[in-house]
Amino acid sequence: MTFSPEVFKRHFPLFSQPENKRLVYLDNAATTQKPQAVIDAFGDFYLHSNANAHRASHRLARRATETVERVRAEAATFINAASAAEIIFCRGATEALNLIANSLCSELRAGDEIVVSTLEHHANIVPWQMMAQRYGLHLRYIPHTAGVPHFNRLDEVLNERTRIVSLSGGSNALGLRPDLAHIARQLEGRNLRWIIDGAQLAAHENVDVREIGCDFFVCSAHKFYGPSGIGLLYGRESLLKTMPPWQGGGEMIAEVDLFDSRYAEPPHRFEPGTSPLASIAALGAALAFLDQQDRAAMAAHEQKLTAWLHGQLEKLSGVHLLSEVRNNLGITAFIPEHGNAADLMHWLDERDIAVRVGHHCAQPLIRAVGGSATVRVSVAAYTTQSDVEQLVQAVADYLADLSAPLTARREVSAWSGDDLSALKLEQLSARRNWQDRYRELMRWSRAIAEKPQIRQPEHLVQGCESHAWLVCREEEGRYFFALDSDSRVVKGLGALLLSQVDGRTADEIRTLDIKSLFTELGMEKHLSESRSNGFYALVRRVLALIG
Repeated sequence: MTFSPEVFKRHFPLFSQPENKRLVYLDNAATTQKPQAVIDAFGDFYLHSNANAHRASHRLARRATETVERVRAEAATFINAASAAEIIFCRGATEALNLIANSLCSELRAGDEIVVSTLEHHANIVPWQMMAQRYGLHLRYIPHTAGVPHFNRLDEVLNERTRIVSLSGGSNALGLRPDLAHIARQLEGRNLRWIIDGAQLAAHENVDVREIGCDFFVCSAHKFYGPSGIGLLYGRESLLKTMPPWQGGGEMIAEVDLFDSRYAEPPHRFEPGTSPLASIAALGAALAFLDQQDRAAMAAHEQKLTAWLHGQLEKLSGVHLLSEVRNNLGITAFIPEHGNAADLMHWLDERDIAVRVGHHCAQPLIRAVGGSATVRVSVAAYTTQSDVEQLVQAVADYLADLSAPLTARREVSAWSGDDLSALKLEQLSARRNWQDRYRELMRWSRAIAEKPQIRQPEHLVQGCESHAWLVCREEEGRYFFALDSDSRVVKGLGALLLSQVDGRTADEIRTLDIKSLFTELGMEKHLSESRSNGFYALVRRVLALIG
């Protein structure tokens, strides 16, 4: 039977909500939507089974305990672990990697080495950096070209002091899936521990940890249609039994005395405190849901969409593709050659197309490939051909709208050259749709000239993924501001902000009702604390500068 993404999509009630009828959701590498079965299981636990597991013997406690251990066994089957005792519940892949790093590294010697790659999510870099600093260990990176590791040269960084190799099973930024079988052959017979960050891999492929041959595998349920706040850590049972716990507390002990404790056997040794029981129940529903699907057909559908997207974007003048179709788990990454990645994101958002723009918690990789922020389009099995066609058309429209530079580049001193007097709010409020408001903001952005002299680290606005710099000076109790940014949208929004605050006293600035103004202009979304939203960060920076 042919796989139908339209039929599959009916399992996900978010898409049937009135406000989401037009939604094109292409941010699945960040998190997937949830089927009704998962949503129901979460509430069902609180309605019928809510009690603490592994504590009491009453009816509800028994039912909660049975749920946890049933899902543990199902999770073992999901990744083909040898035993349910090899499955540890964590909050997600990040916590699982921190657990492994803290437990394994506590028994290493100064000078021992850890091998990672430039492809990794921060969750598979930062914990190892912390352990290296704490225990005098050395981090080594697989050779790479423009950030893309040469996994066939892994053996070049392996030696007798290598104790840990921790690698991604699939890049969250580029979609690249390493050849795990080839990696396994290079690691064979060595005295080390091999860890796989499978957060992206588990979302798109059947995982068999015994066939892969890794020592540890981690993943997060919310990446494969499950709930947030729960993930899996697989570890070989023989290794788990020798590892010290990372965190102490209730349930992870066998016996506690005043000056010493004896720890429980795995997996409970690594699950202190009360687990997210409703999320575990919902994870069980997600595993059952996936077990009912044709995952090979789902993967084939995702691959077809990914190949089509790459082919279409390659045809667009003004798009620089960073990802490749080959060995790709379902991610298309690119940079617009005109404008700014965040500008394009706002354009897409107004068409109700959700993508991710930024460094994707993979800054070393994004810097190495030559960018500071990329557009990431990530598909799932419910992504339709219509979804990706709308995305490509929207990108084409954006490029056409910005095909010519808005104005010649000009540089001025920090405190001259910005003429805000011509900016009239009624010009913006008269624009009734986003495309017209966008073009008006682009016109407003011309008021902000380039100011290389303020582009200093101390003036960088924190919380804005598009680089923006803001400074101020005080004259007789009034504040005057200077702004620069890589983003035209941020420049336009900054011009709007400066038109309201420039030349005012601190008290006048503090009493301004920016929220009401933006609501009146139909632009209240720009006051969101969303990571990629520059305007909220600019407002906070203005308030910080005036003290």
